[in-house]
Amino acid sequence: MRFQGHPRPAPPREPSRARHRALGVTILGADQAAHLRSLQLRLDAAPDHKVRSRPEGETLSFAPTHLFYLTSLHCNERCTKCSHWKVREHPGMVAADLVVQAVRSVASAREFCIVGGEPIVYRDRVLTILRGLAGVAVRTTIVTNGVLCTPRFIDEVRSLDVHFVFSIDTLNRERWQWVRGTDSMDVVLGHLDHVRKTLRPEQVSIQSVLAEETREDVAGVGRWCAERGIYHSVQRYVRGGFDGSWTPIADEAAVSVASNDGPCMAADRNLSIMPDGSVFTCFQQTLIPECAMPIGRLGERPVPEMLASAYADAVLRRMRRCELPCKVLRCNQ
Repeated sequence: MRFQGHPRPAPPREPSRARHRALGVTILGADQAAHLRSLQLRLDAAPDHKVRSRPEGETLSFAPTHLFYLTSLHCNERCTKCSHWKVREHPGMVAADLVVQAVRSVASAREFCIVGGEPIVYRDRVLTILRGLAGVAVRTTIVTNGVLCTPRFIDEVRSLDVHFVFSIDTLNRERWQWVRGTDSMDVVLGHLDHVRKTLRPEQVSIQSVLAEETREDVAGVGRWCAERGIYHSVQRYVRGGFDGSWTPIADEAAVSVASNDGPCMAADRNLSIMPDGSVFTCFQQTLIPECAMPIGRLGERPVPEMLASAYADAVLRRMRRCELPCKVLRCNQ
């Protein structure tokens, strides 16, 4: 789900490679469907949970630069690398205008990424959000499998300066069927071709997931992208992050992907909005000890108040020491 090396749009931003590596999303791991379905119950079960604000005059330390919105885990493909597509719908989805308000209210935000599942399954919702953010100095990215990224959709958003990350793990037709679970290769490549003809080069990239099963496939995608001047990024497969049937690579030092060394990539940087409007630092925050509760929920309190809470500060402290395997996942790097 990420990129590098494109011309920079105005106004000037940080170098493209750094920008892409800065983006990060951690994909929900095992039991993610049950986690999302039970989230409302868990919140309602703790009505007396109080989030204290910092003392008056204390400096706000949490200024997230990368915001993420998980529309849903619902997807129109059947990829073997994940099981997100097994989730059909999420009850009580947050209003699109609240997502827009949230992004607009975070003064430190530089990047906003819409992810799924497949985000464009909720086409009208995505369009409402994109139009609501028009003119805001935040770079917006949509991570897509490309099936619903139709010429009509692209024509509707071409003036909104959106970046599209196509998830493509192979260009071998037989392997595509195994990877995607559907025969969608011609559709996806046709839509990619239209995007490249319609949008600026820096508005499209391809991301591949590297596993033992996809070594040759990912290398082939990389060569194909190099021949066409398309930025290609590689994200390694993490069993607990994708919850699919692929095998994590055994010799990570042999490939250019994120290392397990170092702190969590989402700490102090990410803010994630769940389908029901619950707000977490990262999508895996609930797996961190004593961090199961969200820092807030859209529509109940302003996001700046969530960021200023003592609870948010406590979560960040734990994230900086977190050693969950998902800490290396970087969509849209």
